[in-house]
Amino acid sequence: MASVPRVFIIDQDPEVRYQMRRLVEEAGFEPGGDAGHGTEAVALANEQRPQLVLCGLTQPLGRALQTMEAVLHDLPETPLIAYAESNELALVRQAMLAGARDFLQAPFHPDELRRSLAAALESEERRRLRQSGDGLGPRGTIIASYGAKGGVGKTTLSANLAVAFTRLETQSVVLVDADDSFGDAAASLGIGGGHSVTDAIRDAASGGDVRRFLSHHECGLAVLSAPASPFEWRGISGDQLQHTLVELSRQFDLVVVDTASTLNEISVATLEVASLVLWVTTLDYASAHDSLRALQAIRSLQLEDERIRVVLNATAVDTDVSPASVEEALGRPIFWSLPYDRELRRSAQLGRSVVDASPASPAAVSFRDLAGVLTGASPAPHREGVLRRLFGSGRGNGNGRSSEQAVGAGQS
Repeated sequence: MASVPRVFIIDQDPEVRYQMRRLVEEAGFEPGGDAGHGTEAVALANEQRPQLVLCGLTQPLGRALQTMEAVLHDLPETPLIAYAESNELALVRQAMLAGARDFLQAPFHPDELRRSLAAALESEERRRLRQSGDGLGPRGTIIASYGAKGGVGKTTLSANLAVAFTRLETQSVVLVDADDSFGDAAASLGIGGGHSVTDAIRDAASGGDVRRFLSHHECGLAVLSAPASPFEWRGISGDQLQHTLVELSRQFDLVVVDTASTLNEISVATLEVASLVLWVTTLDYASAHDSLRALQAIRSLQLEDERIRVVLNATAVDTDVSPASVEEALGRPIFWSLPYDRELRRSAQLGRSVVDASPASPAAVSFRDLAGVLTGASPAPHREGVLRRLFGSGRGNGNGRSSEQAVGAGQS
């Protein structure tokens, strides 16, 4: 009989820890010990070696994040899920950058906790299979970029995120332009001519190897470009596209797919097969309105809410619409915000990613951070510095953080 996965609980409040133990049991998992923030949690987690970790983010927030990073430093293959009463974007972002696999807003139901814990275990198992080469063709992650309105920046997100993934140098990445209108993801990176995604799809349908249709960016990113004419998509079905994407996911760790702004057979097929959908919108009434209509339209699809993450792209300096209004309208939290940055337009005109053309720009930093969050690759220098200051020096300022860490926390 298979053992029940154990969940180690970290929270500063003993009463909350007790409640979390009950929730873990109701979710079908085994509570595997608990502790407050700090060295005790790190020591007990190392001793018990749980399959999963739950960590509450309470004040002082710096101490909670330090504890998360320390636990993950010692148990890098153990998925950690953070939770808090607030779901403010800044807090979620800090949790993800510290290494959390998921974020839950408290209070939450056992079913919600069960889905999050199960998804984290499944993701970790896929990662292990890819590393070991075991199993019959383990799949990588398919990430689709979708926007219900043209001009929201979905192609910019796809291309720059794919380059940022590649620059991490930890995983193999392919960018697929599945926009069956006038796709320009490859063109935005200065790649043109040669074979196209439609060539690859037709060849894959007859058992061919899609790799021979790939172009390559200077950073090492593999690319399947859009065809010269949208008419070349005629005769290609959603099932054929899904087959090609699955084949690519067996050869690459990450498959980034740019989609059309319509809900047609091709884009719907992409959304259905994607492991994660980055749903791009802006602080524009028409964009938010179209996103809401599109979200309502896909309710009939086999597309779990957990797979959709809203990305807010700031396309202007000033706007009368607030992010909170967008969240309220869509009924979903904003997962990531891309800052307004003129360098994005400038790099696109040069046919380069902003990640390469202007690596210190706000947009480039945001794309790299997002790539790190989605792959669980929190910046190593930041993490080691936190660990050294928290547990190496033994010096504190009375609130669980050294004076150095108090400064560093404001910069993260």
